[in-house]
Amino acid sequence: MGRAVIWLRCSPAEGRGSGTADAARQAVVRPEQADRKIQSRRNQRPLTPLGKQLYERNKPIGKFSPGGTNDPHTRYCDPFGFPQNMTQEIRGMTITTTPNRTFILLQYMDLWREVWTDGRTLPANVGGRGKDTLDPKYNGYSIGRWEDDYTFVVDTTGLVPETWATKGGYPHSVDAHVVERFHRSSKNDLSLSITMTDPKIYTAPFSMGEVYFRWIPNQQLDDFTCIPSEVQTYLKELGDPAGSDPNAANPQGVRGGRP
Repeated sequence: MGRAVIWLRCSPAEGRGSGTADAARQAVVRPEQADRKIQSRRNQRPLTPLGKQLYERNKPIGKFSPGGTNDPHTRYCDPFGFPQNMTQEIRGMTITTTPNRTFILLQYMDLWREVWTDGRTLPANVGGRGKDTLDPKYNGYSIGRWEDDYTFVVDTTGLVPETWATKGGYPHSVDAHVVERFHRSSKNDLSLSITMTDPKIYTAPFSMGEVYFRWIPNQQLDDFTCIPSEVQTYLKELGDPAGSDPNAANPQGVRGGRP
């Protein structure tokens, strides 16, 4: 067994290890900004006709509030699925290695991802009806390779298409290809950049942002999960009675501060 290292999410300035905070903020696209950047590119029609149809079905919490959203995680604690689980509620993670696999253990929802490093290729038969096809998975099928001594690249496909790629409701197909680049800039600093290519849904690849982590020796992760019974109580007593009109006057602007 290899060594397990716990990484905690930090601000872009902290995660860079050098440079000023202002420069770091200007240079990074944070995950919570990814939806806004995608939204701004809608004028350039990044969505295919199918992508637009699927996107318009989704009602994100940032616009429709807890009472009006149809986000399956917000309403029922269903899994985020990948790649959203690498950008939303990503407070901490543990990375551990074996001779032929790397495991990424996420604090939120106590889940783990499996990344094969034995030289295999990504499956090309996910989601079909043939006898040899594979079922889509919430975390997809992942393979990893070292690009250099400090950069680990993970390719993933075969995602459950019912999950959302982003909290803002952007969809993906089972054939989406997501590339993650884990780069260790110093002993204590790790950055993760994510790019998705999905020709069925988008006319061009797009960045899903960057996340920064810091290694703190002897750190422990607390329980952090979505509890269905608590969510249903909240929706019954507060969320649903509050309404869900996205056009209602709101002195703070767009609900949740996101488009």
